[in-house]
Amino acid sequence: MLCGFVSALSASQPDSTATLTVAVEAPAADVEKAVQEVTADQIIHGTFSYEKEKTLYGAHAEPSSTAFRTPPGAGKAFYKTAENVLAPHYFKDSGDIGTITVRYVVNSVNANRSNVQIDAVFVDARQRIHRSEGNVESSEYAAIREHLQAIQDAQRQAAFETEELARRRKEHDATQQLVAKKLAEQGVSGTRDTTLQELEVNVATLRHQVVRKVSEAGTELKAAPFKTSATLDNLKPATEVVVLILTPHWYGVETEDGHHGWVRRTEVETLP
Repeated sequence: MLCGFVSALSASQPDSTATLTVAVEAPAADVEKAVQEVTADQIIHGTFSYEKEKTLYGAHAEPSSTAFRTPPGAGKAFYKTAENVLAPHYFKDSGDIGTITVRYVVNSVNANRSNVQIDAVFVDARQRIHRSEGNVESSEYAAIREHLQAIQDAQRQAAFETEELARRRKEHDATQQLVAKKLAEQGVSGTRDTTLQELEVNVATLRHQVVRKVSEAGTELKAAPFKTSATLDNLKPATEVVVLILTPHWYGVETEDGHHGWVRRTEVETLP
């Protein structure tokens, strides 16, 4: 579960941005992983330069930055930068070309809680700093929250799969013992056909549970469970994939040629 509070620094502080601070119910390691994924997504969320192109691409992660007048404070800092941006929206008085830098600071509160602080500035060609109006920070946090939710979903799914695997192994052992008992009672020749039929039924049932068929043309195999992630392949209708991980909106799958990726749950269907 993700929750927290939001606070902004006073506008009277001359060198401050519209700092966003959020308390997150998650370990710092998970939050840092989500932040790293967002710094690598090549997007500065919550701003744009042109009305017809309202997603600002071209960003990249950086290990450090001198764009901020104030130090990051306690915690682990991450940075994302986009250069040669023309007059971005939602930065105060920005009418020049320059660089946007977003700073994220993750601070552990306890084993299951962290604080995230996000700042964004636009530094123009004359080295003037333009403060964010807050839209970038809130949009960047929304992206972090999406990634963190996916991380937590994957962890829950992994725990469920571990429990499910143990349960199925126990059931398998019990079935093997039952088969062995029947073989001992009736002889191998008398039960071979029945056992084979049971196996075929079990395989068909398992296949129906874990295999999905692509239902829509242009279904994209994504590198991660996000719409902004890189597209690995375009899957043709009727392509079968094996489901390895389930999240509320995505399946982690393996294709027939052994590639792994993510597809939207709405773009695949169960076998007939």
